[in-house]
Amino acid sequence: MSRFAAKVALVTGGISGIGAAVSRQLHAEGARVLVLSNAPQAELDEAAAGGTIAAARQVDIADADAVARAVAAMTAQTGPIDILVNNAAIWAPNPVPESPLSLFDRHIDVNLKGSFYVTHAVLPAMLAKRAGSIIFIGSVSGIAGRAGDSAYSASKAGVAMLARTLAAELGAKGIRINCVCPGSVATPLTAGLRTPEGEQAIAALMKDHPSPRGAFFMDPAQMAEVVCFLADPRSSAIHGAVVIADEGLTATM
Repeated sequence: MSRFAAKVALVTGGISGIGAAVSRQLHAEGARVLVLSNAPQAELDEAAAGGTIAAARQVDIADADAVARAVAAMTAQTGPIDILVNNAAIWAPNPVPESPLSLFDRHIDVNLKGSFYVTHAVLPAMLAKRAGSIIFIGSVSGIAGRAGDSAYSASKAGVAMLARTLAAELGAKGIRINCVCPGSVATPLTAGLRTPEGEQAIAALMKDHPSPRGAFFMDPAQMAEVVCFLADPRSSAIHGAVVIADEGLTATM
């Protein structure tokens, strides 16, 4: 039997990048996958028509009320969520002091507060059945920091601590919570870095990068493997962990 058979999974940002890879793998292993995304509804409907996603709704996860309505509407059709993957995020460089304050606020609103809002909407049903797995997607930028990325790095550091704090609070109530912190992954979020102009900078970084593959950017499928491992009850010993999945990048920082 597939390890996620009869499970309902919600993946935020689940039609591109890491989220899409997670959605595909959860579906392949038996889960019924729901998606929240800020993509146009027509694009979400097209993704759902492909069969991997059971239902998808357009929502700005920084809007707590909209999130609650969307989760309620979808779970009315599928039943309660067993697995939540808080993946949706934004990223834009914000060198200070020239970047607008609104850019910092937006990163906190989406990456940190949005992850909390989705978790808040899903938790009552998980608590009622005393079971559930929640995986937050952080970033190595929230662990090591990076010049010009104060907004993204601060928001992702907050995501990791949110996961650890909720794990301490909710573990005894049957909810297992962890955070995955990817390194550089080839996604639409990093497309601006994967350009001819960026090759020199990437080459300089690769001098010290201990990647077993000899490549700077990882495949989203690698992150999906980690996420699905943490969602699997067989990883039950792992709770409240911040798992760095970067092929050794931060080992050299």
